[in-house]
Amino acid sequence: MELPPRPHNICALAWESVFAARFGLFQNPMEISDEDEEHWTGGYTYTVSSVVWLECALSGCLWCRFLEKHFLKHIRSWFSDTPIPNKTVDVRVGERAPRSEIHPPGKLPRWLLVILSYGEEAQFEEEFRASAYADDPAADYVQNVSPIPYVGAPHALQYMAKVWMEDCAKEHEVCRQLGTLDSGDWLPTRLIDCSDPGHVRIIETNEKMHGVRYVALSYVWGTGSQAHRTTTANLSARTRVGIAPETLPQTIRDAIYVTRTLEFRFLWLDSLCIIQDSAEDKHREVASMARVYRHAYLTIDAATAASVEEGFLQDRPPFHSRDATFLPFICPASPRDGEVQSEVRVGNLCLDLPRPDDGSGSDEVFENETGRRGWCLQERLLSTRSLIFGESALSVECQARPAAFCVGLDRNIYQVHAGLYDIVPVSGPAAVSAPPGSDNWMKIHRRWQELVQDYSRRSLTYASDKLLACAAIAEVLAPYLGPNYLAGLWPNTVLFDLLWHIWDGSPGLRARPRGYPYAPSWSWASTHRRITFLASVHGALQPIAEAVNHSITLQDSNLQFGPVQPGGYLTLHAAFLLCKWCGNVGKIEHQQHAFEFSRSSYSPSICYFDDDADLQDVFLVPLVVERELGPEKGRCRAVYGMLVAQAEWSICQSARFHEHSQVYQRVGVWSYEWALWVPRNEDAGEMSSDFEAYTLY
Repeated sequence: MELPPRPHNICALAWESVFAARFGLFQNPMEISDEDEEHWTGGYTYTVSSVVWLECALSGCLWCRFLEKHFLKHIRSWFSDTPIPNKTVDVRVGERAPRSEIHPPGKLPRWLLVILSYGEEAQFEEEFRASAYADDPAADYVQNVSPIPYVGAPHALQYMAKVWMEDCAKEHEVCRQLGTLDSGDWLPTRLIDCSDPGHVRIIETNEKMHGVRYVALSYVWGTGSQAHRTTTANLSARTRVGIAPETLPQTIRDAIYVTRTLEFRFLWLDSLCIIQDSAEDKHREVASMARVYRHAYLTIDAATAASVEEGFLQDRPPFHSRDATFLPFICPASPRDGEVQSEVRVGNLCLDLPRPDDGSGSDEVFENETGRRGWCLQERLLSTRSLIFGESALSVECQARPAAFCVGLDRNIYQVHAGLYDIVPVSGPAAVSAPPGSDNWMKIHRRWQELVQDYSRRSLTYASDKLLACAAIAEVLAPYLGPNYLAGLWPNTVLFDLLWHIWDGSPGLRARPRGYPYAPSWSWASTHRRITFLASVHGALQPIAEAVNHSITLQDSNLQFGPVQPGGYLTLHAAFLLCKWCGNVGKIEHQQHAFEFSRSSYSPSICYFDDDADLQDVFLVPLVVERELGPEKGRCRAVYGMLVAQAEWSICQSARFHEHSQVYQRVGVWSYEWALWVPRNEDAGEMSSDFEAYTLY
């Protein structure tokens, strides 16, 4: 093989031996001889005198300095009582045998073993992680591909984003279908024209704009003044004259740069494309949010920016350690992707000592700011493709792969989150693909609960946006779980949806505003705290109550899944069991049975209260019973229900309930292991004997 020109920082001996042999990684694995435990075979070996080795290291040879850094300390320790003698040095490099894994043909193993023999007296070994940056020529031949730290560099964006987008558009049927739902040429009302880098301009779209591709931005506004917003006063100037990019916050400037670098002309982002001081415009545009992100060819996720002023293109910290060494790697002269290479390419191989987390991965790689913001959940879920500028890496995601995929790292897929279109069919009637009661329908409902749990841990600048910021998710799932929507709950599964509880309650802190201004007390949207559910729909759970009536009034009739007015109610036909509380223990006497409830999570009978209020009398409302499905099929295992209390008259009055109405407010949920409750009774009839209709506010 004719070698490429030798770099100035590699000595001739190393270049013509270990580098020409590609560190022995494509040769037979190294193993210890059966006859001599000190003798190794396999890999690639060369010999040099210690004097020449150390002189080359002093002269700046990267390979010789690499050996000096990792082995000279061992040699000095071996000859601690005398000066280091001049010896013959044998260096053997390659892959350790037996192989710990079957690596793909033409790919280097993950680890490089280096054995240095100093004369006949001493032998030392070290193992190094072999990796390359994703945009380096050597990345085609290694398994450990490291994230690109310079995420804003044009060639990084071209490598990561453009190639991946083209592959996605060509290979993923679900991603192609999403872009053509409703209307293949659908466009938002306004877009930002980024064709002139000196002045970007807001344009009004029209029906003549066929085949236009645009990029959407998902980002965190932050708490600043947001002076850059489009308003009724500046809209005309922004459409006629445009906006000087230097007057915009850094996150938006970065988004414009990425849009242009990826060769797109149009960008959409809410603060510029929605008239922020027009309630009419905001309501109309928010109603189209599902379409905005679904039809965007790509969504830019500014995941690291805590505010619009911060930007997201800063270089990331390197993935390797400070002790890592980058060495030239002569790439094999084999065709790649059908292309004929005109010359041998030289990449850069990173050799690094093992880290404690090698091979395990870390979800912290994708812990980010947009992952903490409520609005950003639906933006990510509904996007056909996302380019995520995370804390440590640039990653990509699409509906065919609802997981942040970072080229490189020892495990390529991180933070597999609950998606939408991996479980909801893109096309076809819901009644056929997921009829109520079917396995698919139950999976979709469980996914809804997972998404609500994720959403509830995120922050919102305005508490009044609680239902609005997830309305687009509800819109997508409504054909399967709806069509009606009760402030975050679905009529067909309402008894299960009522079984939410505060996940991280803190003593002395009210979880919900007084009077429930944003949602009824029985809706998870009434609290700003993180929630979870006691139970999901499945075959072992059976309702033992009935929702007989409900009333919800929308703030805007055009926003079917949006904010509601105060005063919504739900009427249940159920048993109400009085429970008297004293401290952390509640006692019930019912039909000659006496039993207790506790606030302790270790108790078989537990209550979760929504607030830290001091309640003495509450009612337990049984909603669902869980039955055995195995050999003891039909036997009751547990009961789940809701805690309610008499509603304050001031609340009832504001909601225009009659003075003598039996109106209650939800205060928590409970669960009880049935065998401990009614040891000899296998039927739920005892609890269901005194049904009445009760109204919940």
